[in-house]
Order: sequence, then structure tokens, then C-alpha cells
Amino acid sequence: MPIYLLLQRNYSLIRLLIGLVSCGWTGVGVAQQFSDRTYGVYDGLSYVYVSGLYQDRVGRIWIGTYFGLNYFNGVPPIINQRQIPALPDGGDNLTDAPDGTVWACAGNRLFRMNNITTTGLTVKEFSVNYGRKEPQQQVVFMTADHENKLWFAARMEPGNIGQRLYCWEKDRMQDVTRRFFTNPEQRFRGILTDWPNRRILLLTDDGRLWEVKKNRLTLLVDRLALTQLLTDPAGRFYAMAGSTVYRIENQTVSKLYDVPVPVSEVSLCAIGLNGELAFQKTKGDLDICWYDGKTVTNSHISSSPANRLLFDHRGDLWVGTAHHGLINIKMSGWQYFDNSEGWLEETNNVAEDRNGVIWFGSWGKGLSRLTEKGIVADRTYRKSMPTDYFQPASQTDADGNIILVAEPKKGVFRFDGQTFSRLPGSDTATLPLGFYDDIRRNRYLVVSNTDLFIYNRRTLALLDVVPMPPDQYGNIETDQLGRFWISGLNKTLLWNGSSRSFRQLTQKNKGLPTQTLAEVRRDKRGNLWLSTGNGLWLYDYKTYRRIAPGFIQRTITYCRPVGRFLLVGTLEGLFVFDMERFYETGEEWLAYFDRENGFRGSQCIFNGILLDSRGRLWVATRDRMMMISEKRLFQLLKPVPTRIQAFRDMRSGRMVETQMGEIAFKSSENDLEVQLQKTGDTDLLASTTYQYRLERLDGNPTTPEWSEPIRENSFTLQNLGDGSYRLTLQVLRADGLWNTEPIVQAFRIAPPWYATWGFRTLVIVLVVGALFYGRLRQVRVLAQRRLKQLQIQRRVAQLEVEAANREKQESEIRRQLAEASRKRALLEVKAITNQIDPHFVANFLTAIQSITYESDPDTVVSYLAKFGSIFRNQLMTRSRVFWTLQEELEFVRNYLDLEKLRFGDRIQFTIEVCEGIPMETNLPKMLIQGYVSNAIKHGLEHKPKGGTVSIYVGQSAGCLQIKVEDDGVGLVKARQYRRRSTGRGLNINQAVFDQLNQYNELKSAQHVTDLTNFETGVSGVRLEALLPLHPVLPPEENVVDSDEPVS
Repeated sequence: MPIYLLLQRNYSLIRLLIGLVSCGWTGVGVAQQFSDRTYGVYDGLSYVYVSGLYQDRVGRIWIGTYFGLNYFNGVPPIINQRQIPALPDGGDNLTDAPDGTVWACAGNRLFRMNNITTTGLTVKEFSVNYGRKEPQQQVVFMTADHENKLWFAARMEPGNIGQRLYCWEKDRMQDVTRRFFTNPEQRFRGILTDWPNRRILLLTDDGRLWEVKKNRLTLLVDRLALTQLLTDPAGRFYAMAGSTVYRIENQTVSKLYDVPVPVSEVSLCAIGLNGELAFQKTKGDLDICWYDGKTVTNSHISSSPANRLLFDHRGDLWVGTAHHGLINIKMSGWQYFDNSEGWLEETNNVAEDRNGVIWFGSWGKGLSRLTEKGIVADRTYRKSMPTDYFQPASQTDADGNIILVAEPKKGVFRFDGQTFSRLPGSDTATLPLGFYDDIRRNRYLVVSNTDLFIYNRRTLALLDVVPMPPDQYGNIETDQLGRFWISGLNKTLLWNGSSRSFRQLTQKNKGLPTQTLAEVRRDKRGNLWLSTGNGLWLYDYKTYRRIAPGFIQRTITYCRPVGRFLLVGTLEGLFVFDMERFYETGEEWLAYFDRENGFRGSQCIFNGILLDSRGRLWVATRDRMMMISEKRLFQLLKPVPTRIQAFRDMRSGRMVETQMGEIAFKSSENDLEVQLQKTGDTDLLASTTYQYRLERLDGNPTTPEWSEPIRENSFTLQNLGDGSYRLTLQVLRADGLWNTEPIVQAFRIAPPWYATWGFRTLVIVLVVGALFYGRLRQVRVLAQRRLKQLQIQRRVAQLEVEAANREKQESEIRRQLAEASRKRALLEVKAITNQIDPHFVANFLTAIQSITYESDPDTVVSYLAKFGSIFRNQLMTRSRVFWTLQEELEFVRNYLDLEKLRFGDRIQFTIEVCEGIPMETNLPKMLIQGYVSNAIKHGLEHKPKGGTVSIYVGQSAGCLQIKVEDDGVGLVKARQYRRRSTGRGLNINQAVFDQLNQYNELKSAQHVTDLTNFETGVSGVRLEALLPLHPVLPPEENVVDSDEPVS
């Protein structure tokens, strides 16, 4: 069979073989490694098994794991349930809606998240119940449409197939399969929503693509047997049929490219901003690869099997793995060569020959070059250059020849792409590091430590050797005046190009701003840029100006103009300075690359930079060779807006925009939130780092230190006093170019009204006026006093006599009033006693009448004796209102004996006196007896079965506590029975208490409590009195009772 027929029939096989080979290496000159970072448990990830991966429209990366849902906002660490406990337990399917809601589904649990901040969020959980026999079915293909409705299918085995179409609206789920399809068990391979076009794309299991728009189903493709639906970060839609990628535009589906890999390789894939398709190799080392329509690129970053692939809004790739956590590959930035791609240790320079081959020189490992398989060592040069040690001083002349500098005493060589030629006499130089191609005069200039070698640039003949002041020189450049600058370690020489003398420039003679000058470069405007050991300087032939001193502070290894930018290599990283903007506006805009944003190299090597003919920038560092295309570098150098956007008062919420002058705040607005310029809704990962300084300008001026670096879009200033302030904001770094000039905003907080100058002036005027008026009145009073002095002297004697008489009269009146007061108090107390006696007699006469009719004569005589004793005590103490507790208890016991005789067994009595109660303490006379009398008369007398009266005398909080409790008919029924009762006994007690309260701090009081409970049938009344344990009695109580008999 002819070969061309075999090739035609096996085209698919050939394409597959090419893909397999392409996964093993990249095209010519493409770096083999991309900057990457792996996030694990120590970076905040809840678990290393990533089951869900999604970026919302704000830019947050949502990561679903077995042990909870996490999200990453660009500032490590990843936020998990330890920081925000409200985060759901998982999230296999993730999406967001136009209203900012983020949805997560774990199994059949659906979570709705709103109000998302770095410190909290609002979560509401729902249950997805399909109402079928498979309640354990999970959600698949979940997405939200332009109306904030969710669409999804029930997951089936295998996991890339969904069954039935469901819509979640207003917190309810509906099976809408029958609305669009005749088969109620319709299966799907993908569901996507197109917000701008207000439609839903459905890929059914038979490979047909459908569109749902305005609740109408339209068939778009039915002959391609599509297998997947994809969307890129910009919202463009793609479909795959096997390993063929199609672009979906409106209702048109067009072929984009064929991916030259087996179909099994692209079963899990993602598509990027430039249409590149990312996938993972399924065999071997499981590398992450992608295809851009021309070349399959192997990142050489391998991991455990990938569960999710995602391109973010910046074009970087995220890989959610089964065992290695989350991997971020920075496809939008720097690439590099290291040992795995043949990079030789101690590689210190890079150059391109006239054939376009990239060469690398090292110190001790010889030369190497870039090939299709990476960097390979090249030993062919040793026939002409028997050395393996090369200085970091390689240059390229105007014809594309490479100038290489070998170790000391080995010479300088020119490589024309085929042969190496030594420059005559250069092997006598110790360190010939400086080279200049003087095309106008057809000569090479080579600078060593002590001599300047001049060669014919065509024949390489040595024309002259000019002695120079000894130093370590490393660079030679010409200015716009035709002078040559030869930079050195301790001095710099100026040479006119023909004489044999040099002008020395040093820091001591004020010829240079710094001592060490590593390199001098001239830009297209003719100005000179100086790389020094003390930063970057610009010389415009008038003055030296230091550039970005707050950022480019240390040793600079080189500076190279590239387009409108100046690339500045340092020992810490690589700076990029916007020269054109500087010349146009005077503003210093800077970008910085280090490990944090993908520049993995450490310590840029002197002279180790090259922009090759293919537009690739090569940067030699101590531990690897970095590379990026000029186009991609310029894409990374977008200006980042950095400014103070507004101030917000944290109490009232009032927003104040920034302005040129001073901002005025009220005295109450001393807690401020400073809101910074946001970079965009979809650029959350492109974080900017700030620091700020707040200076007090009046009162006690201060010069505070800079704050700690902050990466949020706001910070707070709290508890500010009144006065003038200056807020200075400094950007430390950003993902792009930023203005290095500090942002300054002055503001003033008004003092409170009582601290204003107007109020102070008013107070001063009032005080001065008051003093003047007082002084005037004082003068007038003195004058009047002089006029009336004689009258006053004449009246003194009369006034003294009148005062003495008045004092006697007032003393007599006070004595009479005191005597009247005592008499009145005594009369009041005796009146109360006189109210007690008739009440007592009436009650006891009723008791004696009952005894007379119901008891025998002996008993009557006995209790009449007790009654006589009671009445005798009453008569003996008729002038007293108070008596001792012992007398009261003896009185009560006698009274209870009489009442027991009257009522028999119907009424029982108990008396409890706590230990430690002083029996000599005083209390109102007949207090307890009155309570007992009320308990019998109003409580037990009307109860047929009788009851019990309990008397308790105790102590509580320094007071004498008396309780009389009965189990009679209760307070309500007692009021019905005692219609003629006046309640005079309690009123008498209260009057005595009022009298007693006039002389004691501890107040006396009495309380009546109804114990009736209709549910339990319990009834009764409790009378309780509290008196001072050691009362102070009225003065009248000290009068001794009269011994005269009572008639």
C-alpha cells in the first residue's frame, strides 16, 4: 500500500501519536516549568481532597472538601470553618447568581450564602428531595440563570450524567422535565446558563445541544454527538465531541480545533481565556497539560488524580486533587528552567547568536544552549576556548555576534554562530568585564581592571591599549555628548574616546551621588540610568535624581530599557519602571516581581538579562533561568488604581469623598473607615498591599511609624481627637504597575461646641464683663459705705441690744415648742392606747360570756382569774404603748387559754419562738394578741371544722419577725362574713408603727397574705410584722407608770 494512503487512512492514529509525544515535551525554546503553588491543610484548606471548585463573579475561589467548604480571596490563608463557623459542611457543586448569592450543594443538602465578608456570612440550608426512590441522589450540573433561578439534574452513575431537569425557584424545587421533553427520565451531559443572552444551554445524553429561551426549547445541534459543555472565565461557551473542541456563538456552533490526545485524557478538562484546553494525563506521572490549538504544553506539574480543573479570571489554572490539595499554576506569568530541564548550576549569563540559538554561560560548568528537549550542555567550544568558567559579562554586538568573557587570563572570545575567536591580547587582562561596540568608529572597546583595549571590530586586530587608574570596572556606555562612561567599584571614568587621559568621578569629589556604580545605560532620550549599590539614579546632564528611593533601595545588578519600560535587577527580585510615564508626568510607576507573584528566581545576576529575537525576555538568577514573553510581560504591567476612595463615618454611615483640600468632619465623626480604590469586581485575587501613617499636625505634633502591611480594601481610624491630621498612604506592592508617590489626604475633626474658639471668646468676654461690672459695683459699694459709715456706727449698739433680746425670745419659743411637741406626742400615744383598751375588753367579754354558759363553775372561776390577771396587766400598763416580748407572749398564752375554752377542740394553737431572740426586746402592746384575735374571729370562727393558729417569733436581717397564720376560710370569705368589721385593730397597729418609724432607721411594717388556693383546696390568712430587734422607743415611753390605784 502506498505510504500516503496509509497516512490518510490512519490520520487519527498519527494525530494521537503526535499528542502523546507532545505531552512529553514542548516546542522549541518554550520553558518547561510554570510558577505554581500548592495549598494544603497548613494553608487553611480543610482537607486535601477537593471535590468542588468554582470562582464567583467577585473573584473568590470556592473550594469544596470532604470536611467543609472553603474560599480563597487572594490573601492567604484560605478561609475555612475555623474562621467562619457558618460555612457549610461541603460543596461538590457550586455556582453563583447575578444577585451575588453563592449556592453550594453537598449530597442532597443545598446551601444559600449571602452577605459574604472575610469575617462572616449568612447561610440558609435546604433539602433537595427528588420525591423518588433515590433520595440519596446528588445534584449535578448546578447553575443559576439571569433570573436567579437554579437549574440542575439528579446525578447518575457515571458521575458525568444527570437525569431529569429541575428548577429551584422561591425556595422550592420543581421537576420541569416534562415541560420541555417528552421523556420524563431525560438524561443530560451538561447544563449552562447564558446571562447576557438570557438563555439556558442543555446537552442531552444523545449528544444534541438545546437552547431554552423564554420557556421555549430550541434544537441547536443534532449531528455532532457532543459529550461536554464548557465555559471560559470570560463567559464564552464551548462544547466537545470526543477530543474536538467547538465554539458556541449565539445559535452557531463552529469547530475550533482537534486536541491531539486520546479522548480519555480530556474527560475532565477546563478552557481558558485564550481558548486553551487544560487536562491531566491519565497515565504515567499525571502531569497537567494544555493545548492552545497549536502545541500541547506539559507543565511538568504532576499530582494525584484531579477532581476539578478551573481557569480563573486572570487566566491562571487551579487544580483540585484527590490527595494533594489545591494547586495553582500561574500560566499568565513567568516560566523557568531549573535542573530538571538541563539548567546548569552557577549559570550567570545568557545571549543569543546570529542564528537565533540561546546560549548560557556558567562559572565552572561551561556553556549550554537551548534545544527542543530543553537546555543541553555544549562541549564543542572547548577546542577554541579551553575553559569552563565564564564571567557574567556576555554581550552581543550589532552584528549578532556573542562576546564571551572567560576566567582571568583566559581571554575574551567572539562567537559568530559557528566559530569562537579570541580577541588578541585579552588573555593578559585580569577582569575584562566591560564591552562596547563602537560602530561609528569601527572598533570594540574592552575594559579590564587596569587597561582599555581597543580592537578593530571587523578584523579583531588590537589597535591600542590605554592604561587606566586601577579599579574593578564592569561596564562602558556612551552619552549623548559622545563621552564614554566606564563604571567601577570605587570610581567612574569619563573618556572622550580618543585621548589617553580620564576624568575621575567619585562620591568624594561630588561627581557621583554614590560610590559604587555597577552599570550605566542610556535610553532613547539620551539620559543615563545608573545602577548603583544605593539604588537607581537618573542623570539628565544637569542633576542626579534618585528613582523610587522607598522601593529600590539596595544593590542593583543591572538596568535595561525595554520599550517604554526600564527593567531593574536586584538581589531581591526584578523591578519594572515606567520610563515614558515618568517623562510625561513625572510620576514614578513601578512593578515588582518575586516569588509571591510567580518570579521564582532569587537574586538577579549582574548583566544576566536578554530580550531575544522572538520577543522573549530571559533573566538569569542564582537558582534558575526565568523567561517570559515580552507581550505577556506587558500584559502584567497594567496600571493598578491606588487611591483613597472615600471616608465613612462608622457611627452614622456618612460617606465623604476625597478632595484636594482639607476634609472637615464633625466632632462626633472621630471613628472613620478609610475605603481604598477597588481594582474591580472580578479581580479580587489581584491584591494590593498598603501601609499608612497618620500624623497629628496641631496640638502635640507626632511623627508615627508606618503601619503593618494591609491587604484589605479598607482600614479604620478610631478614637481620634479633635484637630488637624495628615493621612499618608503608601502602596508596597500590587499585581501590576503602581504609583510610588504616597497618597496624602488632610482632614480635620472639629472640636466639640464647648471647645470652639467662638465659645471660648464668648466666655472670655463674659468673664471680662463680669469682672468689670463687679469692680464697678465694688467701687459704688465702697462709696456708699463711706457715706453710711457714721450711720452704721450709731446703729451698732442698738442692733446688738436688739439681737440679744431676740435671741432670748427665740430660745424661749424653741423651749416652748419642744415641750408642746413632747406633750402632743404623748397625747397621740395615749390616744392610741385608749383605742386599744375598749377593743380588748369587748373581745374578752365575748369569751367570758361563752365560758359562763358552757363550763362548770370551777372552770369559770379559774378563767375569770386569768381574765382578771389579763385585765390587771392592761390597767397597770395603761400609760404604756410598748412592752417586752416576754410580757406579750405571757399575755397571748392567757388569751389563748380563754379562747381554747371557748372553742374547745375546734381550734388548735402553736407558738414557736426561735432561739436567741431577746425576750426583753420591746414591741407594741397586744400586737400578737390582735393578730390571733383576727385569725380566730375572721378565719376560724366561720369554719365548721375549726382549724389551727400558728404563732412564729423569729429574727430576719436584724429585725424581729412575727407571723400569725391560720387555715381558716381565707381572706375572700372573711370579707363576706365580717361586714360590720372596721379593721380598727390593724389601723391601730399601723399608727403605732408610724410612731415607731420616726425614731428608727429600720422601719416597721405589717403584711396580710391570703393563702387560699382554689385548685388544692387550701385556705387561710397570714399576718406578718417586721420590727427593729432593738427599737428606739419614743421619749414618752421612758416615763414610769403611776402606782396610784385605778378607781
